[in-house]
Amino acid sequence: MRWFRKFWIVLIFVLVVLLGQSWSEDKRRDYTVQTDFSCGGVDVKVITHCIYKEEPLPCLPDNQYIIIGNKKIVSSSTLLKLDHSISEIACYKSNNNEWFIELYYSNLGNCPVCEYYELYNVNDNLVATDREKLRVIHNLDSIKIIKSKNYNEVVKKYRRIFNKLKLKRVNFKDINR
Repeated sequence: MRWFRKFWIVLIFVLVVLLGQSWSEDKRRDYTVQTDFSCGGVDVKVITHCIYKEEPLPCLPDNQYIIIGNKKIVSSSTLLKLDHSISEIACYKSNNNEWFIELYYSNLGNCPVCEYYELYNVNDNLVATDREKLRVIHNLDSIKIIKSKNYNEVVKKYRRIFNKLKLKRVNFKDINR
């Protein structure tokens, strides 16, 4: 009978210790960040859903979308299941007074496939992108990103379109600040 009482005392002690540890754990805290921007009289919003992490960055984006005017554009990074997120947004004006929005995607690495660009007009149409320079390889539950075979051609094509429009940067915003 004595062992039975000791068993219950030890069991209750273990449960109390385990519950105390789980209460002290950091709970996942999701939140949403909205970045407002204006380009050529059109309101632009970048909505980022974040999973809170302590270090090194407080926001680990798991979903992101853009609203240009009234049209919602789902981030191509989200669609492609890439770990890139919109880091910067810039507004450009062409010589013939057309307005363009450039989105800079990054995974905060320092490599050729760590970033890409998308250029939209203010009517929310994709004008140019260089994301085809990324080759995405799906392998079971992992994703590997490498340079595509036509990497240089894709980058040159984007720059050619950008230069042909003769764009001048009007304003710029860092999404993470």
